[in-house]
Amino acid sequence: MKLPDGFRLHDWRASKITNDLDSHENPVEVSANARHHSPGYTMTRYGRRRAEGAKKLAASSAARIGLSSLV
Repeated sequence: MKLPDGFRLHDWRASKITNDLDSHENPVEVSANARHHSPGYTMTRYGRRRAEGAKKLAASSAARIGLSSLV
């Protein structure tokens, strides 16, 4: 099996960590699996994306029920 041109293992690894956190996996376990030195590091590095996603979801939900002027 040949990997695509431009494939970088680090990109796949970052995607895996992000997907695990987005799937609500335990951050302590995700951090350990990634061999990070602490869950705090994992959440600092990858948790921001989750916060942005939560804000988008809240804004979308508010717009659906007519509260978009409050967001």
